[in-house]
Amino acid sequence: MPQLTKLLLEHKELTLRARYSVRIDRTIVIEPLRQLTEDTFRNVLNKKSVHKIAIMNADNASIEKYEGPFRFCRMNGILIFKPMA
Repeated sequence: MPQLTKLLLEHKELTLRARYSVRIDRTIVIEPLRQLTEDTFRNVLNKKSVHKIAIMNADNASIEKYEGPFRFCRMNGILIFKPMA
């Protein structure tokens, strides 16, 4: 599973170390290596949807960009961005 160093949600930049995967249906699953604080979750959750997500890959410093909109949910400390239909 690839690792990320930065997560860009529209104009916000979150620096975190995590593993991530992008499913066939474009669902993005991010599993932080350290537990995130509630403030970080609130900053992400304050928007109903996210229109652009960019992930900086730790392996080769490339940036992967995904166009939304995505809705955000959290399950057991894992961040899940699901595409809105």
